[in-house]
Amino acid sequence: MQISTLIRTMIVSMSIICSCTSELRRPAISEFANKSNIYKILYFASLAGSSHNSQPWKVEVSGNNLIRLYVDTTRELSMVDSKRRELYISLGAFIENLTLAAENMGYQTTINIITDQFQKRSLVAEIHLDKAPTTGYDLRIIEKRMTLRTPFKTNSIKENDIKELLSSDPQSIRFFSSSSREGSFIAQKTIEAYEQQAFNKAVQNELATWIRFSDEDVKEKKDGLTTAGMQINGFRGFIVRHFLKPEDSKRESFIKGGIKKTKDQVHYCGGWIIIITHGNSVANWIKAGRLYQHINLTCTQLKIGFQPMNQIIEEDNFKKEVAEYFGVKEEIVFLARIGYVSNIPEPVSPRRPVEAFAQFNK
Repeated sequence: MQISTLIRTMIVSMSIICSCTSELRRPAISEFANKSNIYKILYFASLAGSSHNSQPWKVEVSGNNLIRLYVDTTRELSMVDSKRRELYISLGAFIENLTLAAENMGYQTTINIITDQFQKRSLVAEIHLDKAPTTGYDLRIIEKRMTLRTPFKTNSIKENDIKELLSSDPQSIRFFSSSSREGSFIAQKTIEAYEQQAFNKAVQNELATWIRFSDEDVKEKKDGLTTAGMQINGFRGFIVRHFLKPEDSKRESFIKGGIKKTKDQVHYCGGWIIIITHGNSVANWIKAGRLYQHINLTCTQLKIGFQPMNQIIEEDNFKKEVAEYFGVKEEIVFLARIGYVSNIPEPVSPRRPVEAFAQFNK
């Protein structure tokens, strides 16, 4: 009896340990009661998605109505995003969240994109806030938005939901069902591009710098790709967090596990979202980022899972092949798989506090 009791106790203890994650609890808005509206707006803006959860934004606040947004060049991904396309898309997502949060708090935003040229200046936009009636936008949608890497349902996306997802800019957004010829093509090429990228040593090295396996790394850096963020949970998540290092992500077994997971992901979804732009420019990429974030937020409302999967446009040979297949003269700048899910879980990706990326001037 004593042995069986001990075994049961060990199993329960291990279950408790494995259920724990390395993620940080995000603060509730009530915890910002003594903070300014601009501080709260920047907090919600920082919940935007970004490649590798790199959070490549810096902010300078002047007075009560001017926000200057800068690129944090120390957070760019030079291997998978050498042209900085995804970097500026991430900043566009930040701007979209910022705008929605500002409108909720009774401000109208006027956004001035500083440059449309490829130059080294890091100032991206000046955002002016003016008092206006509140829109009542539900900020909980921003808090709940996440990248979901689990398999989705394969049900067809409802026509009304497709219309809702495309409504913000039907000229720039395309949808292809997973059962369509185009959807099957995207799925297959995504797998091939992922495999090519996964065995690229330079890409492996870059990815490893953004892996946050241990609790200590998550608490210290509050960014990057964590076990829970990658949906590595349960006993496997416990083993990864406590016994693996970021360098282990370059092992062949880990890479092959990622390829298998990618195959499951692309085969279990309802369809694909594509965003196109008329030419490559900072302004167009920021616009694409705002569209991406808007679609992700809409998916959250509709209980549709959302996962960016940009490998085929990060690899030049696949990007060219996809453009030729679709016969588009425009630039394909963003892809995501979508599909219905029973529930959108609580987001787990860590975020740096506002003080870490914002400077407040009087």
